[in-house]
Amino acid sequence: MEKTVAAIEFGSKKLKLVVGYELDGKVYILYALTKPYGHIVETGSIIDQAKLAKAISEVRNISDVSARLKIAISEALLALPPYGLEIFQTKQVTTVLSEEGKIGNIDIRNIYSLIKNGALPLNNQLIDVAPERYILDQGRSFLRPPLNESSTTLTVLAKVHTLPKRISGEYKAALTAGGLSIKRSVVSSFAAAELLGSYEDLPSDYILVDIGSNVTTVSLVGEKELYASRFFEWGGDRITERIVESFNINEADAEKYKITYGIDKREMNFKAPICITDDGEGNEVKHYADELNYIIKGELDIFLKQLSSSLEELLKGYDSSAKSLPMILIGGGSRLNGLVDYIEPKVPNEKVITVLPRTLGARNPTFLNCLGMILANSKYPNVYDETHPHVGQLTRDEEK
Repeated sequence: MEKTVAAIEFGSKKLKLVVGYELDGKVYILYALTKPYGHIVETGSIIDQAKLAKAISEVRNISDVSARLKIAISEALLALPPYGLEIFQTKQVTTVLSEEGKIGNIDIRNIYSLIKNGALPLNNQLIDVAPERYILDQGRSFLRPPLNESSTTLTVLAKVHTLPKRISGEYKAALTAGGLSIKRSVVSSFAAAELLGSYEDLPSDYILVDIGSNVTTVSLVGEKELYASRFFEWGGDRITERIVESFNINEADAEKYKITYGIDKREMNFKAPICITDDGEGNEVKHYADELNYIIKGELDIFLKQLSSSLEELLKGYDSSAKSLPMILIGGGSRLNGLVDYIEPKVPNEKVITVLPRTLGARNPTFLNCLGMILANSKYPNVYDETHPHVGQLTRDEEK
């Protein structure tokens, strides 16, 4: 079991924080929250570093009277978006150094040093390493670091995650400006794949589509491992914006109608308006479900067109059968009522399903990547071998 850790993700309009731990391959949480900060993160660029740093500093010390819980956070796992992600395979071999010929922590560090010092794509930076197998003498194979096993050599097969230096630099700078040190950086789509891989009823091979508020990420997952990701600028806010324009209402009301109705297929004996507005001259304007359906379907058709283009690029070079892989939808935008029924007949995938986190206390889809980071952190050694404490202090107030 890992010690308690904090995981943070910067969404387009809100910060997401989960504090928890891993036990027997499952994530348990102590606390989860979101902190809105307005639209200050856009396609991997942080528009307002100071505002984001302020939001981070405000979640460093959590005090929940109702839960009698106080948490002081000094460092966190940091999710990085997969914009410009390049993943490549590596194989490294090192000689075991201990006199007893048993694998020790120094051997794991040495093999990671070889990976860190290897060649990387131009302008990209090493983010993380996902070992697939550790191989010892006589071809013995292990999924986890084979500590204390006897061998003269240690071989590792791993996938190396790299991102453009600008994205990594901006996100890390924001976290440290907010007063937190970086425990580890994890690519968000990798974190999601790790969490979904722990759900035994889900397929091992699939297309992962993460629909955020402003950006959608499309990833290829094979045998529960992330192979590649692409993205396009479309999110659930696009639907909200069209409702605002068409109904001439404020954003909060538009979001409410979108969530409440979605694509409404119900047949009514009477036609009741879902909202009534004023045309500016004192005349009532009634808006009905079929009008809302038309707006939403129009935006989803744009979504499907961009999704198709991203899939073509993502699956280039793969067998054509990859296009029929199941599609798993995650993210806040995936919860739109009627979404699956509308898009499933229009995509080549054999089926389309939505998945919510199954961790008690964090079942909101917005926390999925943070939960995945906690799981990945417990499963894979940290390429940078940090040794700082996970959470500064956690206490519960005594009952009065």
